[in-house]
Amino acid sequence: MKVLLASYYPLPALGGIWRFVSQLKNRLEQLGHTVDVLSHNPEATKYRIIGRQPEVEISQLSPYINEKLTETFPTLHSNYWIYHTELYRYSLELSSLYYGLDQYDIIHAQDVIAARAISRVKPRHIPLVTSAHGNLSGAIFYHLKTGNRYLTDNQIKDRFEYEYHKALEYSGYHCSDYIHTQSNWMREKIINEFSVSADKLFTFPYGMDIEGYFKRSEGETSISRPPNKKVILFTGRLVYLKGLQHLIESLSILKLHRSDWECWILGEGLLQNELQAQCINMGLEGDVKFLGVSDNVPHFLRQADIFVLPGLQDTQPHSVMEAQLSGVPVIVSDAAGLPEMVINGENGLVASAGNSHQLYLHINYLLDNPDIRTQFANSAKEWAKDRWSIDKMVNNFVALYKHAISSSN
Repeated sequence: MKVLLASYYPLPALGGIWRFVSQLKNRLEQLGHTVDVLSHNPEATKYRIIGRQPEVEISQLSPYINEKLTETFPTLHSNYWIYHTELYRYSLELSSLYYGLDQYDIIHAQDVIAARAISRVKPRHIPLVTSAHGNLSGAIFYHLKTGNRYLTDNQIKDRFEYEYHKALEYSGYHCSDYIHTQSNWMREKIINEFSVSADKLFTFPYGMDIEGYFKRSEGETSISRPPNKKVILFTGRLVYLKGLQHLIESLSILKLHRSDWECWILGEGLLQNELQAQCINMGLEGDVKFLGVSDNVPHFLRQADIFVLPGLQDTQPHSVMEAQLSGVPVIVSDAAGLPEMVINGENGLVASAGNSHQLYLHINYLLDNPDIRTQFANSAKEWAKDRWSIDKMVNNFVALYKHAISSSN
């Protein structure tokens, strides 16, 4: 098969989507398939097939797109965010036409915006599969929540930016021939909230190059754990939907009872200054360390005693997968797809999303019980080796691609 993986968003990039795309591409090519990746570049100046010349500069397309947008929506310029979303998605359409879509057997969109763009210009006989890596309108909700804490949830959902992205999400699902979800939570949301037929959905988890991950974990590390203290680790974007504000609240309770711990926060994002200020206000500036972004997460995990992800919306984050494979006991919230990643009480613990006191109780319990930490760690590692098998994931995608191709004939 000749496969096109298409993304509205920039690639390569830090985070789980690029790991998914790059590993899927590598494994498909090992099986003899041909795979191209069409995406925004990291500088957001062009759409291109990675590694192929020439590349399509958005500056070459924008005058034409701007003319059409201004003619149809004369006030669109007043909303910078929406205007640029429109500019970029039409740039993706034109770029895909430039490279030619009729050469592919199947197109696999990595987000609903790419799915909508590609569906408008692809040949009818080429099937379109979309991976729902996340809930777009939910992510927009939490993004808007970040800067508008004074608004109620309903007021945020009444905003044009939210309604616009929800409409994009709806159209992206409905223009896809088939949709992949990695969690039952995402599957049910698409069926119930977006009125998509269950027959269009295929649900199976992500996989990881586990052998490659363990190789990255080898070698010496310059990261040293503090003497006589346990390390609590978070890795990910510092944004509202990751629930870090609740982790910091739970640590302020923990500090009232014990001081044999230190928390490392690995990542960057819009909330970093706010979270650091929260730590200072709660007297945690010496206990919580913001360590920035690293491309060597396995070495941090080797030093960790507990991994915590108190997310408010997450489908199947690679950070949890990596922690489990590293043999670190995991605490997650019960939001979205997170509780599907942990067998509560067997290989980790699940806390109610937004419940800082329950999160404190779970952290304190694991700090108090080294034997339980070891039990959870060993169980999580063995479970993850089977659950997050990249071979299983790729075999599932090959079967999905073949089903989509045969159904389109």
